[in-house]
Amino acid sequence: MVALKGRAINSFIADRDKSTGAVLIYGPDAGLVRERADLIARAIVPDFKDPFNYIELTDADLKAEPGRLSDEAAALSFAGGERVIRLRTAGEASAKAIANLLGGLDGGHVKANGVVVIEAGELTPRSGVRKTFEKSKRGAALPCYPDGPADIRNMATEAARAEGLGFDDDALDLLASILGEDHGVSRAEINKLILYKGPKNLRSGAGTVTLEDVRASLVDGLGDAMDDTAGACADGAPRRLAKALHKAAAAGASPIGLLRALQRSFARLQAANKLVEAGDSPAGAMKKLRPPVFFAEQRAFEARLHKWRGARLDAALRMLIDAELEAKTTGAPQKEIAERAALRLAVMAQR
Repeated sequence: MVALKGRAINSFIADRDKSTGAVLIYGPDAGLVRERADLIARAIVPDFKDPFNYIELTDADLKAEPGRLSDEAAALSFAGGERVIRLRTAGEASAKAIANLLGGLDGGHVKANGVVVIEAGELTPRSGVRKTFEKSKRGAALPCYPDGPADIRNMATEAARAEGLGFDDDALDLLASILGEDHGVSRAEINKLILYKGPKNLRSGAGTVTLEDVRASLVDGLGDAMDDTAGACADGAPRRLAKALHKAAAAGASPIGLLRALQRSFARLQAANKLVEAGDSPAGAMKKLRPPVFFAEQRAFEARLHKWRGARLDAALRMLIDAELEAKTTGAPQKEIAERAALRLAVMAQR
């Protein structure tokens, strides 16, 4: 079975093909990997403390006994029903055990009485584990890549709808600009926002998440740290930047997430500059942005508009895109790449 993509992944999770005896869930988004593994496992065994139908294994468990994974998949439950065998692996450490399992399932030598759910980090197309799954008739591979703005919007809208809530457009725009990269962090922040609005049966007033709600609930955390970092870069304030980077790391910002936040911030400056060039005043341009620049930030934003324009702004955006590509492809430490890019922006602003 080839790797599933997009809606096919959601359909598989909602209604797993019963002929599938093993599922590989992998990718750089650890939060999404864990969430999808939980959903598949819980649909079979609701209680992860069930000693008969749920078992977790590690690479160390399979190192000396590669055949154990196949044995566990074929074992009957004392309590009846399907079992879940869950393996969290680091790359290729359990490749032999996984190959044995899938070979047995495809060849009919292993009669599965449960589902093997395997969680892994990022696997390249050359990965032996990934190739084995993609060739298998009885295995399914589910890649998990970082959420984009559309994914954040969908996640937030669905979570809010379940609690009888809706979003103002500006509130959803701000949320999508704050969150991203780590699905688990985004899910937790959205849940925090919904909790801030209160349970459905106790809530009074309109069931709408407003811009003020998002700012009150989330911006003091991750979003505030990202904004502080972007502001220090754009203002050319290295000392402020050092504190903002520390704050962002403490709030759980990933290096890629930080680079994306900087890209969004400088793209807003570029969009505002184009409006000014087309004849708008700076104040008018700030109002037309989505979300619009907040009143308390307008003076600082206008100063950045004068500082960042033309070739300098184009160079800053190219540098940020190059930094993200470098962080994803070279194997160099992502944290250092992101922080170096931020410092370069602060130096550019001082020229």
